[in-house]
Amino acid sequence: MQHNKLTQQGVALITVLLIVAMATVLAVAMVKSQQNLLRRSGSVFSQDQAYLYTLGAESFAKSVLQDDKEKDKNKSIPQDALNETWAKKIPAFPVEGGFVQAQVEDLQGRFNLNNLLQDDGQVNVAALAVYQRLLVSLDISAMLASPVIDWLDKDNLPYDSDGAEEDWYLRLKPAYRAANHPFVSISELALLRGYTPEIVAKLRPYVCALPKATTININTAPDAVLAALTDNLTLNMAKDMVQNRPKEGYGSVDNFLQQAIFATLSSEDRQKISPLLGVTSQFFSVLAESEIDNRRRVLKSVIAFDEEANAQTITRDWSQQWQINQPKITPN
Repeated sequence: MQHNKLTQQGVALITVLLIVAMATVLAVAMVKSQQNLLRRSGSVFSQDQAYLYTLGAESFAKSVLQDDKEKDKNKSIPQDALNETWAKKIPAFPVEGGFVQAQVEDLQGRFNLNNLLQDDGQVNVAALAVYQRLLVSLDISAMLASPVIDWLDKDNLPYDSDGAEEDWYLRLKPAYRAANHPFVSISELALLRGYTPEIVAKLRPYVCALPKATTININTAPDAVLAALTDNLTLNMAKDMVQNRPKEGYGSVDNFLQQAIFATLSSEDRQKISPLLGVTSQFFSVLAESEIDNRRRVLKSVIAFDEEANAQTITRDWSQQWQINQPKITPN
C-alpha cells in the first residue's frame, strides 16, 4: 500500500514537472515571438522613417531650386551656374538614429538623347554630330548613334547599316520591339543594339532622357559634353575650359562662342551649334539618401520647372544606389 502511494506521488511529481517545463517552453516561445515582432515592427518603423526623410530632402532641394528661380526673375541675365546655392554640396545632416543627405545636379549639363529627333520626326543633324563626337570622346564607336535614332523614330526602316529596327530586336531571345518613342530613362540604352553594360556605364554621367527638347547648359556641362560641341575641341581643351569657366556663368551663348578657342569656327557651324546651347535649365535631378538604425532608403527624383518657374516632381526612382562621394555621419 505504501509502495503504491509513493508511486502515485512520483507520477504526480513528474506530471507537475512536465507541466512546468511545457509552460516554461511556451513562455519562452511567446517572449521570443514578441521580441521578433517588436524587432520587425522597429525595422518597418525605421524603414518608414528613412522613406519620409528622403522625401523631406527632396522637398528641401526643390525649395532651394525654387528660391533660385525666384531670384532669377529679378536679374537682367538669368542663368544657372555652379556657384549657386543648389549646386553646392551639402554635408550629411544628423537626425535621431542616423543621417540624411542630398545632392542636386543640373540635368541640362548632359546631352538629352531625345534631342536627336525633331518634332517633325526628322533627325536633328547638329545634335547627331554632337552625340557622335561624345561617343568618340568616350572611346565608343560613333556608329552606335544609329540604333538610338531607330529607337526614337516611328518607322521600321533602319537609319543606316548600323541601325536596328523592330525586325532586328524580334530575332533576339527573348524578343522585344523597338520603342519608336522618346526615351523615358537612359536605362533603355541597355536594350539597344551594341550598347553593352560597359558602354552604358560610360555614357551614364553624360546623357539624360528629358521629356522635351532641351539646350545644353554651357555653365554646368562637364568636359566630355563640351568637347563634343565641335570638331575643334579635344577632351584636354574641354577640361581646361571647365577649370577656367567663370563661376558666375558665361551670361550668354554668344559670350561662350566668343572665346579664342572657337575663333576658327565658321559662321555656318556657329549657326548650327547655337540653338543647341543655353545658360539656363529647367530640369534637375535630386539624389537623396537617409539611414535610420541601419535601414537605408535612396531616392532619385527629377524636378522640372514650367515657363512660370513653378517646380514639380515629374519622376521618382527608389531603385538607386548612393552615389555621393562624401563621408557619412556615424550616429552617436
